[in-house]
Amino acid sequence: MRTLFESERLAFRQFTLQDAPLIFELNSDFAVVKYLHEPVVTLQKAAEVLSDIILPHYALYNHGRWAVYLKANQQFIGRCGLKYLPEANEVDLGYRFMKKHWGNGYATEAAI
Repeated sequence: MRTLFESERLAFRQFTLQDAPLIFELNSDFAVVKYLHEPVVTLQKAAEVLSDIILPHYALYNHGRWAVYLKANQQFIGRCGLKYLPEANEVDLGYRFMKKHWGNGYATEAAI
């Protein structure tokens, strides 16, 4: 895994076509995709999301959605990053994390 950047607890890298199972697992949880309009219902569809949407953004715009891992154990926990929306001529900042990892951020200013 080639890390693009990291925080104290997390590592961020570009997705690859081999990450289709990660996208499939992430988007298979209804709670994660409840308010989104892009359900991924098969592993093949997850591969298409990667090849048709996520991966081209890296080359076209020099940014995109990044895979997020826990540094402590290299466990995939979700994705975050930027996505250009040509219909609105805007860049969207989005994130999606596996439900079991929700609520694990710093809760108080003192912890930062």
